[in-house]
Amino acid sequence: MPKHGISKLITTGLREHPAVRAWERLRPERVEPERIEILKGRRDTALRSVYRLAGVGPAGTPVIAKQYRQDEAIPERPLYEAVLPHLPLATPRYYGCVKDLDGSDRWLFLEDVGAERYYPTREEHARQAGRWLGLLHTAGARVGPAGWLPDLRPSHYLRQLRSARERIETSLDNPALTAEDRAIVRTILARCSDLDTRWDRVAAVCAGMPETLVHGDFVAKNIRVRTVETNTTLVVFDWENAGWGIPAADLGHYAVPSRGFTANPHPAAYWAVVREHWPGVTFEAVQNWTTVGTLFRTLVSFDWDVLGLASTSTEEPMMAMRFYLGALAQAVRDLGWGD
Repeated sequence: MPKHGISKLITTGLREHPAVRAWERLRPERVEPERIEILKGRRDTALRSVYRLAGVGPAGTPVIAKQYRQDEAIPERPLYEAVLPHLPLATPRYYGCVKDLDGSDRWLFLEDVGAERYYPTREEHARQAGRWLGLLHTAGARVGPAGWLPDLRPSHYLRQLRSARERIETSLDNPALTAEDRAIVRTILARCSDLDTRWDRVAAVCAGMPETLVHGDFVAKNIRVRTVETNTTLVVFDWENAGWGIPAADLGHYAVPSRGFTANPHPAAYWAVVREHWPGVTFEAVQNWTTVGTLFRTLVSFDWDVLGLASTSTEEPMMAMRFYLGALAQAVRDLGWGD
C-alpha cells in the first residue's frame, strides 16, 4: 500500500529551480511560481521527482512538472499526445515535454487537476468510476494494440506472480523478520505457488474478454473529482502503467478500501456502458472480470512491495503483506476455488 506524505514546500530560489527553468523553455509567458511543492521525490536519493508549480499555468493555475532521467522512457508522453485527446474522457491537459539545456533530464508538464479526492466508499464516486472505465475500455478498444503500448495481457500478471515469489524466497533469511512475519511470508509464498499451478483457470476466465487500452493503475490516489456548479466528473492521471490488455486490469474491487490499491468501480455502472458496445457481455461476466482484476492488482502490489521485506525495517512492508494476503484470499474465494 503506497504511503502518502505531506508535500514539502520550496519558497526561495524559485526562478533557478530546474523545473522552473524547464517550464520557461516551454511556456515563457509566466515563469516564476508563487511556490514549489515537492509531491514525489522528497529524498535526495529519489530516482524521479514530481513538483507542483503554483501560479504559472493559464489564468494563474498550478502546473505539475514530472522529472525523468535522461535514459528513462516517458511512457505517458505518446498517450497524452496521440491517444487521450481522441477519447471521450476527462484527463489532465498536456502542456508539453522538454529537455534540460544540458540534456541531463527531461520534463513532462501537465495540468494540476485539483485536490478534491475520490472516495471508493462513496457510491456516487464508485458509479462514476464505473462509467468512466466503461468509456475508456470501449473507446480504447478502437485504438488498437500499438507497438509502443506495454503488453498487459494475463501473461504479464503471471510474470509478476513469479517475480514476487522469487523475491519473497530471497527475503526469508532477513533477520529483521520475526517468527510471526516469516509464518505470514511463507503463507504468501504457498498461496503464490498454488496460484501458479492453477493459472490455466485464470486464463480460462480471461479468454472471453475483449482487448483494449487499460490504465493499469486505476486506484483512488490517481483520481480527482472535478465539480462545476452541480456537475461532477472524474479526472484520472498517472498513465505511466497504461498498456494493451483486458478490462479486468482496471476493475479490481476490495472490501477494505485503500487509496493505493483499488478504486472499487461500480460493476453495474460499468456494465451499463459496455453492454451497449459489447452486447454479448453479461453482468455475471463483469463480476468475474472484477474478481480477476482484484487478483491482478494483488499480484502487481506483491511484486512491488515485497522489496521492502529485505530491508532492516519491515514493519510497513509486513502491514502491506497482510493486506494483500486478505485481498488474494478474497479473489480466490470469489472465483470459487476455495481458500
